[in-house]
Amino acid sequence: MAEIRLINNLQGILYYLDTPLLDFEVKDRNLIKAVDLNGGNLYPMELAVWGISYGNLNAFFERRTMKEGCMFYREHLKAIGMERFDFDTYIRKNNGNNNLDNYWVKFPDFGAKCFRDIAEHNSCIWQLDGSESGEYH
Repeated sequence: MAEIRLINNLQGILYYLDTPLLDFEVKDRNLIKAVDLNGGNLYPMELAVWGISYGNLNAFFERRTMKEGCMFYREHLKAIGMERFDFDTYIRKNNGNNNLDNYWVKFPDFGAKCFRDIAEHNSCIWQLDGSESGEYH
């Protein structure tokens, strides 16, 4: 059965490096807040081309996840402390970063506080209590 990859409840500020781009909040699969913090500059393709909406924000984050069925998928989930895939938790654990670009999300309650945290701990997964889980391979 295919996993559902929809943001349910997520709040944070989308950054490019240390430049804040978008203060957003999704509640019950609805984008209830989207405040542009940088004049639309440096947005990822999904938001720059298609506009800011729940669907486009969801597409951006979906691109940042490992696809179901990939080699070592289950092992990857276990390595980051997940028995099963949960979209919101996955995004929160890796601060919305995929190590292929410089976008990330600063959450109000835990995780990386600046891009340096992402760069220095790029193989680190943040625990929901704010601590690091350490290296994984």
